[in-house]
Amino acid sequence: MVAGASNGTPSAGSGGGSVLGLDEAGSGGHGVASGVVTGVALEPFLGQTTGMGKRRVTIKDIARELGVTHTTVSRALSQNPEVSALVTEKTRERIKRLAADLGYTPNLMAKGVVTGRTGTLGLLTYQLNREIHGTYADEILKAADRRNYQILVSLDAGAHPRSPVFPTDRSRQIQQAVARGVDGLLIHTLGEEGESERILKAVEGLPVVTFLYPTSTELSGVELDETAGFFEVTEHLIRLGHERIGFIGSDWNRDRAGSGKARGFFRAMQEHRLTPERLRATHLVRSGYQLGKATLDRFTAYVCRTDYIAIGLCRGLREAGLRVPEDVAVVGQGDLEVSAYMEPALTTLATPYEEIAETVMDLMLELLQGGACPRPRKVTLPPRLIVRESCGST
Repeated sequence: MVAGASNGTPSAGSGGGSVLGLDEAGSGGHGVASGVVTGVALEPFLGQTTGMGKRRVTIKDIARELGVTHTTVSRALSQNPEVSALVTEKTRERIKRLAADLGYTPNLMAKGVVTGRTGTLGLLTYQLNREIHGTYADEILKAADRRNYQILVSLDAGAHPRSPVFPTDRSRQIQQAVARGVDGLLIHTLGEEGESERILKAVEGLPVVTFLYPTSTELSGVELDETAGFFEVTEHLIRLGHERIGFIGSDWNRDRAGSGKARGFFRAMQEHRLTPERLRATHLVRSGYQLGKATLDRFTAYVCRTDYIAIGLCRGLREAGLRVPEDVAVVGQGDLEVSAYMEPALTTLATPYEEIAETVMDLMLELLQGGACPRPRKVTLPPRLIVRESCGST
């Protein structure tokens, strides 16, 4: 199946970047799930046969058929315009036409032996089934495809906060990606203490770009400024006249995933001399629903860690007899597709997924093309407040 880029989570059969699946078989461990789909398989070396016994077409076959050198064929089929320009246009067209007729596909493993590069990058993440996480992967697939790179996806089930083996150092996941010959690693960080040190220890000098949560200055990375975003959305509610505002999410005194959101809320409340209060909840819609039914009119507004929680909260509040936004204002984070179409439409902080993906790929290319000692670089991007009906200001 060919993985492609879509407006939601990566799905089979659509266009865009391809995904190379990581095979769990023979790993000798647990927690690293296989890649979701396979887009471009790593071929056997030149001259070998496939598992079905059918010999693969090589550049030497094409060269022999046309009476040219295999170097000419390699140049003509290169995705680098400067290299392909070394062959006349007429010869290039003959070679490409025959390659298509014969069903030729590049041998990435052989290419890697010759050039030291395979044109593949590893994407290490821990979840794809939810829209928020799937969109990160989808945008990275598209950004990589625009730069002629393929993506090998590795899912680490143990890295998810609800996993029974969480936290994990993800070393096995990283080692498996490195063993596949990727040129670099794109790592969806968890925001856990000591995460950077564990990554640096496992990558063995391979170029790495992290995204979402902050990491060490020794790593290039794209950080989402969740603290600034949640400060802004809390101040928005305060300007609307709310003083009893509850935050549903992580502890602002801890250093883990979601704590930056909590600190943004906390700082805004403190600056306005209001009392910050927190309610514990999981990421699930059901968790927000249960809180909505139980908290009643304790608060006049809620700042939710995710849109999932906010959607469930709105339903619970309504069943408890409270109206959104007339009685209680609700805001979320993530800008899920459904958030704009629910009743009332949800005010939310939108994540700049495309900009994050483009920046991640730019940073990776800087490392790959930066010579012997490329310097790590950090880029911080803000979420964007989208005001809709649920906060009562429209």
